[in-house]
Amino acid sequence: MQDWLIHIEGQVQGVGFRPTVAKIANELKLVGKVYNTSNGVDIAVHCSLEERDRFLNRLSLNLPEQALISDFYIKESPFEDGLSSDFQIVPSQDRSKKSAFISPDFGVCTPCQNDLLEETNNRFLYPFISCTDCGPRYSILQGIPYDRGSSSMGDFEMCSNCCEEYLDPKDRRFHSQTSSCPECRITLTFSPDQNITSAHSIEFIEKAVALLEAGKILAVKATAGFLLLADATNSEALFLLRERKKRPKKPLAMMVPDSKALADFFDVSPQEIDEISSYTRPILLCKPKEDTSLQSSKELIAPGLSLLGVCLPADPLIFLITRVLGKPLITTSGNLHKAPIQFDNVEAIENLLGLADAVLYHTREIHFPQDDSVMRITPIFRHRIILRRSRGLAPSFWNSAKLRTETPVLALGADLKSTFALWDEYNVHVSQYIGNLESYDTQERFGRTLDKFMELIGIMPQHVLIDKHPQYHSRQLAGRFSTALVTEVPHHEAHFASLLWEHAALHSDEPILGVVWDGLGLGSDGALWGSEFFVYRSGELDRILSFDYFDYVLGDKMSKEPRIAAMALSYHAGESTEFLKEKFTDNEYTLYSKMLEKGNHVQTSSMGRVFDAMASILDISDFNSYEGEGAMLLEKIAQLFFDTHGYESVNCYELKEMKPNSLSFAPIIRQVLEDKRNGVEAGLISAKFHITLVKIVIAVLQRSGCSKVGFSGGVFQNALLVDLLHEQLGKDYQLLFHKQLSPNDENISLGQMAWFHIKYQFQPLKSKSYVLGDSR
Repeated sequence: MQDWLIHIEGQVQGVGFRPTVAKIANELKLVGKVYNTSNGVDIAVHCSLEERDRFLNRLSLNLPEQALISDFYIKESPFEDGLSSDFQIVPSQDRSKKSAFISPDFGVCTPCQNDLLEETNNRFLYPFISCTDCGPRYSILQGIPYDRGSSSMGDFEMCSNCCEEYLDPKDRRFHSQTSSCPECRITLTFSPDQNITSAHSIEFIEKAVALLEAGKILAVKATAGFLLLADATNSEALFLLRERKKRPKKPLAMMVPDSKALADFFDVSPQEIDEISSYTRPILLCKPKEDTSLQSSKELIAPGLSLLGVCLPADPLIFLITRVLGKPLITTSGNLHKAPIQFDNVEAIENLLGLADAVLYHTREIHFPQDDSVMRITPIFRHRIILRRSRGLAPSFWNSAKLRTETPVLALGADLKSTFALWDEYNVHVSQYIGNLESYDTQERFGRTLDKFMELIGIMPQHVLIDKHPQYHSRQLAGRFSTALVTEVPHHEAHFASLLWEHAALHSDEPILGVVWDGLGLGSDGALWGSEFFVYRSGELDRILSFDYFDYVLGDKMSKEPRIAAMALSYHAGESTEFLKEKFTDNEYTLYSKMLEKGNHVQTSSMGRVFDAMASILDISDFNSYEGEGAMLLEKIAQLFFDTHGYESVNCYELKEMKPNSLSFAPIIRQVLEDKRNGVEAGLISAKFHITLVKIVIAVLQRSGCSKVGFSGGVFQNALLVDLLHEQLGKDYQLLFHKQLSPNDENISLGQMAWFHIKYQFQPLKSKSYVLGDSR
C-alpha cells in the first residue's frame, strides 16, 4: 500500500468533479481525500498500484459532462496529516499560484427543471435552484479556488436542509457550492412596486407574466446580467422595444421554454437541438416555420433576414416565466444604446426603468457580467460558427497546443468585439465579449473587468500586447502597466495567429495558407488591410498577396453607409457612378465625386467594404443600421438563390488581373455591374460573387503549394461562404476554421499572444521568406 498524490488540471472546479471522485473512491472502499486548490484539484489516496489504476480508469469513464481534464500527474507523497477511515471531500487549499481553470456559467439542467415543476419538491417554483451540474460559476466568482465563500453565494448561509444535501454523497447537491432553497432564499424585488415581499416566488412570476401579456417590457436580472423581455407574438410590444432601445433593424433574439416549443416554431436538426440544449445555452440562428403565431411579428424580430436567433432559458427564474407565459419571448441584453449589459441592481433601476416598464431583480451579486453567446450552424456541412463568445463559454481557453510563457502576458485585443486575454505559464484565459469600445461606458466596463480578472487570478503582466492602430481605445489601458514591456501587434497577423494556436499549428513545419478577410485593420504600410493572404511555416509569417487598394473615404461613415463603398469601388473599377446618384442628395453626390477625383485618400483592401458595396449595388442596403447588415442581406439572397436553383447552376465571375503579389476587385465589380445592366436578378449576382471568392482562394492555394488553409476574420461568419469553401476545397485540402473562438475580432487578443510567441518565444527555421509559387 502506498500514498499517492494525483494532481488534476482543467475544468474541474464547479462541475461536480470532487463529488464524483469521492463517490467512486468510496465505492472502491479507498481511503483518502479530494480538495480544490488554486491551480486545480488534488486527490490524495492510500492504496495499491492496482487499486489506484482501477480508480483512475473508473473516474475517466464517469467524468461529469462539463469536466475537462487538460493535464495531470501522479507521484508518491506521504499523507502529512495522517489517514482517515474513509474517503472525504475536505476544505480547499489556497496557494500562491492561482492557475485553476475557471468554469463558465451553466444553464439550468433538466433534473433541476423537473424539481422546479414538482409540487412536492421543496424547491417547487424556487427561481434560484441549482446543483453540481448547473448554475452560476464565473459570473459570481470572487476568488480561486472555487468555493461558496469565494463567490456571491458566501452572502447566503445554507439552512439545515441544504447542509444535509451538501454532505450527502447520494444527493445531486453533494458539495454544490451554489445551493439555496426557500428556507435560505435569495430574495426577489419588483421595481417600481417594491411592496411585494412575499416569500412565494409565484407572485413575482405571475406579476411578470401579467405585465408581458399586457404588451409591456420587463427587465429581469438573470445569471450574468439583466435581460429585456417582451412577448414575441405582440407586434406593438416589439415596436415599443425597438423604439426605446434605439434599435430600428438589428435582429432580436427569441426564447422558448423547451425543445418541444423549439420544434413547434423552428425547423431544427438534431445537431441544432443538441447545441441549443447544451449547458452553454447559446442563442442559435435557426429557420422559423411558416404559419405559426410568430408569422405577424417575424419581420419585426429580424427585419429582412430568413433566420431568427432563438435560445432556451439558461436561468431558472426566466425558465419559470417562459413556462407560465406559454409563448415565445423576445430576450435581449438589458442595456442602454451602445452601452454594456447592466448587472448592478441600483444602476439597472436607474438606467433601465423607462426603457422597461418594470425591473425584477434579486440579491445575488454578479461580478463578471456577460451577454449570451451566439452561434450558427451552416446548412449543408453543419459547421458550427461562434458569432459571440460569452456566457457559457468564457473565460477559459483550452490550450491544446501546450504553449508556455515564462512571464505573464496581457493582450488587450481590438476595439470592435473587444476581449482581453491573459497567459501565465500554460494557463490561458480569454475574456467574454465586452462590447465595442466606441462608447465611454464600454471602455469603463472593459477596464473594470480586466482589473477584477487580474485580481481574481493574481497575475501582473510583464508584457502587454496592443493593436497596431494608434486610435484604438484598447491601447490606452497599456498605460496602467508602467513596468511592463508594450508591443504593437499587426491586426491581421493576430487573426491568423489565433487560428494557428487553436489548431496547435504554431510549430507546424509545413506551410499553411491563411486567408484573413474582415472590415479593416492597420497594415504595416499604413493602409487599412482587409483581404489578406499569409503563409505560415515554422515561426515565419509572410503576407504573400492582397487585393489592390481602393480609396477609403469619409472614415467610419463608409462602414455605416454601403452606398459610399459602392461609389468608391465603382470609381476604382473605372465605371461611371451615375447609376448610384439617386442614393445621394445632389450636394452629397457632387462632394463625394470630387473627393474621389481629387484622390490622396487612405487606402484599403477591406473585404467588409466590398460586401457593403455589393449590397448597395444590388439595392438591398444603402445604410447599415447595425454592423454587418448589408453583408447579412447579401448572404441571404445568395442562399435563397442556391436553395431554389441548386449549387451547380452558378458560375463564378472571370478572374482577371491576378498579379504575383496582388489581385484586383476592379474586374469583378465591372462584371457585376454588367450583369446588373443586363437585368440579371440580384440573388444570382450575389451567388456568383460568393462562388468567385471561393475560386480566388483556390487559385491562390494552387499557386502557393499549401495543402492546409485557414480562415479568420469577420467575413467568415458567413455560413454560405463557409459551406462553399467546404464543398469546393474540402476534398483536396485540410481546412482550418475557428473552433473555440469567433472568427471576428474577439479572437484578436488570443492572436496577439500567439503572434508574440512566434516573434519572441519561438525558434524559427533559418530560411528565406515565403514567396508565392514556391511550394518548398
